[in-house]
Amino acid sequence: MMKLLRRLAPIVGVLAALVTGAFLWALLAGGTDCADPACARQRFSLDIELDRFDRVDPIALEVPVEDDAVSVASVLGSGGIEVRIRANERVLPFAAKSGKLDRADLYAFAQAWRGSAPQAEADAQLYAMLTPAIVSDTGEDLFGLMFDATDREGFAIAPGEIAARFQERQADSIPLLQLRTFIHELLHALNRSHGEAAQMPDERLTIEAPTRCISDNTRELNWSLRERPLMALSPQTIRFFQSARPGDVLPGRESAPFLFGSPSTCRDLRATIVAEPQSSRWRFAMRRLKSLVGISAAEAATDDGESKPPDVALAVQALPAAYPLGYPVAIRITATNRGERTLPLAGRLSPGYGIVRIEVRGAPGAPWSVVQPIAWYEPIDDDEAMLAPGERTEQTVPIFFDAEAWTFPTAGAYEVRVRLHLGDDVEDVVTEPMPIRIETPQSNRDREALQLLTDEKGALRDDLGRALLLGGRTREADADAIVDRLATEFRETALGEAVQLTRASRLLRRPIDPRTGERAPPDLAGARTLLADSCSDSGVVALRRQLLDFHEDTGGAPTAASEPVEVAWDGSVPGRSPQIATYSDPSLQQVPQSLHFCHGESRFRGSVAGAAANLARELRRANADRIVVVGHADQTGTCSYNSALALRRAEAVREVLIEAGIPRRRIQVVSLGKRRPLDFSATEEAHRLNRRVEILVPEAALGKLKPREPVLPRCPAPAS
Repeated sequence: MMKLLRRLAPIVGVLAALVTGAFLWALLAGGTDCADPACARQRFSLDIELDRFDRVDPIALEVPVEDDAVSVASVLGSGGIEVRIRANERVLPFAAKSGKLDRADLYAFAQAWRGSAPQAEADAQLYAMLTPAIVSDTGEDLFGLMFDATDREGFAIAPGEIAARFQERQADSIPLLQLRTFIHELLHALNRSHGEAAQMPDERLTIEAPTRCISDNTRELNWSLRERPLMALSPQTIRFFQSARPGDVLPGRESAPFLFGSPSTCRDLRATIVAEPQSSRWRFAMRRLKSLVGISAAEAATDDGESKPPDVALAVQALPAAYPLGYPVAIRITATNRGERTLPLAGRLSPGYGIVRIEVRGAPGAPWSVVQPIAWYEPIDDDEAMLAPGERTEQTVPIFFDAEAWTFPTAGAYEVRVRLHLGDDVEDVVTEPMPIRIETPQSNRDREALQLLTDEKGALRDDLGRALLLGGRTREADADAIVDRLATEFRETALGEAVQLTRASRLLRRPIDPRTGERAPPDLAGARTLLADSCSDSGVVALRRQLLDFHEDTGGAPTAASEPVEVAWDGSVPGRSPQIATYSDPSLQQVPQSLHFCHGESRFRGSVAGAAANLARELRRANADRIVVVGHADQTGTCSYNSALALRRAEAVREVLIEAGIPRRRIQVVSLGKRRPLDFSATEEAHRLNRRVEILVPEAALGKLKPREPVLPRCPAPAS
């Protein structure tokens, strides 16, 4: 027996050493796999300057919870982030008549009031504001807003909105919820999204989850809590803070892009329960040892299994024309809910909501870069955004300017695509790449107009880019003067017409004065005048409509500006005919031959008449069951005049098709006026190309047609 023990002694010693080593590793080691407060080491320090507006009470940055207290410092400290908050004694001026604040307003206040002497020992600085009320660009009420999402250095919350929702049914929870919202927005500034939240064993969601996920908001303004707020970071967030590079965590000019959100966040977060965090280093070591021998630390929650994963069809559209350098390019994003779940997508296709991401690259095969928004919105609830199964929503989004200034900095070919993130366990929906061409100005007037926007190196000036993106409301006098000059002296150019939208935005919602908090009343009449004749392309017209939708009190705007957004892209139909899809319909293809007209005319001249008759006979033989005839005009003249002229051109072609024996019921006529140019240049050659009719047919019919060249007439010389 003794002999056996002596033989086993070395083996027992080795095993004991291994067990001891494993235990010491579990107890003492740091490592990048730490996802628990018990193992978290301090990695970064933050300096936060905090301001509040007049008539906004301070919020408690530390709140008693049971026998303890929770604070910004304790929550962030559990993940390894040291936080120091400098709350200013001053109050920022605000006049109630100025209305709710948006990203342009907050940017103006930050520029005027943010201190320039942060604590030197901090790894990063942030600026936070407690505001009266916040809205998105589309007027949606928000609990919070990251208003300079380009570098994630500034955020705001609206404590009053939280109090208003919970005052009647759960007033005692308001201080904790206000603190929770502050930390939640701070986590956004540290690159954490809603999807990083976790459901813990007591079935409560961690602090990354939006307030709507832990609330019963079925009583409109009178909300209540579904669960006691869990003031804790998720294991995934702790792991991120403990292992990520500084640029991925810390805000600043070199910060990494902001993370995705998901339209089904609340439901997704309830699908899994993770392990309880350990309160001591000893208990953490024991759990680590268990995981070493294969004992799982997470368990799946019971899923009701009632519905399938979300299914959304996504489409993107832009003009096929070559945009002039410096032009405010806008794209149309359309989403159709093909699944069984109702999803909060209506009005939320802007990248600012984090559900959709726009990506751009310079050439096929090149890496994609993300167009970063300069605001991140935290909606109060999803009720107004719900898209039922089978429903469709669309939004036009400007993409010419983002975090890195000009999206299309030089002339050339680009590709754009849109990515929709439906959840971490669902494959992203990504559109096919859409080509966009940018060209240098072709005429002296176009070149002179562009020079107003650029610096000595030919790059878009930052102040002008931001002014254009924020609707001309940045209170930068030089930028305002240039926009006004471009719109008045260069009105005949595409750039001059497009910036009318910026001027109208500035009139409808005046820039706020950050030194007084006051805003001048809107100039509705002036805005109507500008918007009535701003239709240089479909994107501008769609943005015009969205701008008017935001300002619902601008009743009596011109008819042309009151058309639905769909009309901007697909064209207007005569009389009471139902709206139809044209260039956005994937089943339709454009006939290669276009028929062109002279200035101000809708009759055929010279060879165009014969070409139209030949094309009509071919279309009859192709037996197309649907023919869409689309009329276009050049950039001279008013919007309403050109819409009517383009419709008459389409009707002239329809008559030729009917004379060739094609039944009238198969033919639809549409007018796009001057909002789908082939060439944006302010030249006579561009005008000749843009005065045309194009025909769209199903793909099967297109294959039966001969390829033909556009037919342009000989026109009288333009009057000098």
